[in-house]
Amino acid sequence: MKLKKGIAVSLIPLNVLLLFFLCFSAKIVVPAWLQVTGRMHPLLLHFPIVIVLLYVGWVLLSPRALKASTWYAGIEETLLLSAAFTTAITALSGFLLSKEEGYEDAIVDWHKWIGATLSFLLFILYSYRPKITKPVLVNTTLLAITVIVIWAAHLGGNITHGQNFVLAPITPEKQKPSAPLEEAIVYADVIEPILQNKCMSCHNNGKAKGELIMETKEALLKGGKNGVLWDTASADLGLLMQRIHLPEEAKKHMPPVGKPQLTAFEINLLKAWISGGAQFEKKVLELPESDTLRSLATTLLRSSEEDTYTFEPAADKQIQQLGNNNRVITPVSAGSPALTVNFYNRAFYAAKELEALKPVESQIVDLNLDKMPVKDPDLNIIARFKNLRRLNLNFTDITGSTLQELSKLKELKLLSLTGTTVNAAQLQALQKNKNLKAVYCWNTGITEQQMAVLQQAAPNIKYYAGFKDTTTLQIIPPVIENEELVITQPVALKLKHYIKGTEIRYTLDGKEPDSISSPVYNKEILLKETGLVKAKAYKKGWVASEVAQKQFYRSAWKVDSAILATDPDPKYRARGAATIIDREKAEPNYGNGKWIGYHGKPITATLLFSKPAMVSSVTISMVKSVNEHVFPPASIQVWGGKDKDHLTLLNTLRPPAPAKDDRGKMPITFDSRFAPAELSCIKLVLTPIPNIKPWIADKGAQSWLFIDEVFIN
Repeated sequence: MKLKKGIAVSLIPLNVLLLFFLCFSAKIVVPAWLQVTGRMHPLLLHFPIVIVLLYVGWVLLSPRALKASTWYAGIEETLLLSAAFTTAITALSGFLLSKEEGYEDAIVDWHKWIGATLSFLLFILYSYRPKITKPVLVNTTLLAITVIVIWAAHLGGNITHGQNFVLAPITPEKQKPSAPLEEAIVYADVIEPILQNKCMSCHNNGKAKGELIMETKEALLKGGKNGVLWDTASADLGLLMQRIHLPEEAKKHMPPVGKPQLTAFEINLLKAWISGGAQFEKKVLELPESDTLRSLATTLLRSSEEDTYTFEPAADKQIQQLGNNNRVITPVSAGSPALTVNFYNRAFYAAKELEALKPVESQIVDLNLDKMPVKDPDLNIIARFKNLRRLNLNFTDITGSTLQELSKLKELKLLSLTGTTVNAAQLQALQKNKNLKAVYCWNTGITEQQMAVLQQAAPNIKYYAGFKDTTTLQIIPPVIENEELVITQPVALKLKHYIKGTEIRYTLDGKEPDSISSPVYNKEILLKETGLVKAKAYKKGWVASEVAQKQFYRSAWKVDSAILATDPDPKYRARGAATIIDREKAEPNYGNGKWIGYHGKPITATLLFSKPAMVSSVTISMVKSVNEHVFPPASIQVWGGKDKDHLTLLNTLRPPAPAKDDRGKMPITFDSRFAPAELSCIKLVLTPIPNIKPWIADKGAQSWLFIDEVFIN
């Protein structure tokens, strides 16, 4: 009874304090220690919601016979008192939380006053409950309380998770289908959905964390209190990509821990959009065909269409037989029956190459004949590909005299005729194709007036006329076929190119290959030492390829056992000490279970041989990712001797610190060389960089060291 009386008495000062806070809100400053109480608001608010609804249900749903019992009134009073007390406490904590940065005034003010109104109403109801006996008055009051609770909870959900959080899954705007590829706008249809799903719950008009709102183009360009979101001229592309690439446990990682995280595909889309200039109005198909963003967006936007394919897939063996160096056949996505066909190498094209596709003509939905010597009669063959959706005839030899044959392609959606000699009259034959959405006719000689007439006659088709770059094609890079990255004995270097007549030049020391001084590849080249192989393809009439590269590691001596002085971080244990001596080189992804990691601590590893080995170098394989706090060590000490109690310092390496604009994840290798010595024991001490503040803004952040292999030679 004393406890109940004490709680009842406390309702007066609690509600008075709440009223004081509301009246003098602008002048109140909440100290840090009191902010902790405010941040308990999301935990506390569940109590009054449940108790209030229990109280309302108890009063309204209890049968008349139960209400006549002696203990009914006691339970009713206890529920009402509990509801009034927990509501007051929750409203006070909510006020303290609202004084932190990042909350937009209007919606938060509504939420505060509605919560306070509920507290005041429950206090009044408890204080005057003996006098409120008329059923109509009681029911009206309880109905009002229920509405206020639901309203307050709805506003709270909007503040925490974004507008219309509760009903979002069933509202019409969330159910609209994806825009078709031919009409899709890069930002509205590709980028904005990512921001809506992963970012806007914390960066909206109701809850602008960091003073950042992401709901409009203008707000995105403005940025938040930490500055603009992107810098296309910066190596790391600016603040948004920096925060995304921080380790998930980092304080400033975005999205924060507990929120849905961005997928690798979504991160690549954002990166490609920003690096391409972060344009808001451009359509996907207005991007260059080789553009990374266009490739990624096309994959995304096609997914809904692929589900509609009803034809049977072609046999894998048949696809393999039809594919070759000059005619590449691939599924549009994993598991899809639809096929994409790309032709390469103009000199090897002939109409019979199209005829050969007859066994899979029903499965072809995308045909690329760009810059091939396609003739007008060849369109008769193409017209048999009844499920064709996209056809690229850019810079082919067609004159348009047989263009009407393409009217048989009832599924055709996109036709590209750039650089051909077709005319406007010939295009009219395709205007009855109901599914045709886009025709690209740049550099065709069709005038603007003719284009306008075509557009007016077929408003369902979008005609694009403009300039398309006709520079020489770039040849694809060579392929380094060696799969084993660890060399225990000399092996032949295996380089290959799929286009005949291509010259491959290479280097073994990591330098960039060139067409003059770098050696021409032949099959007699042996890999003998640790080194970075780079290869480049050259062919007359083509732009030189990008560089293909692969790091190889020489490992002459097999270490018998290894000991780590301290345990790795629990998240990155891999197989313990055995990880670094198993001669299995891992990809530079330290989350794949093949790397051991230390956070703010040195790596001390002792390597033991059953028999003495003549050693002159130790190669250490690590990884670097400044954005994610993964740094090279400040120093590497290599000790050696006949056993672990008799060691001599053989060499000390001091790797250069990364530059401030050094971004991205990449493997790094440290090669410690010393005078040959007969060793039975080697000890490695890798010391982390003590202060990473010059590179990372997080106060008190410590660097990570990741290692996957040690090679002894």
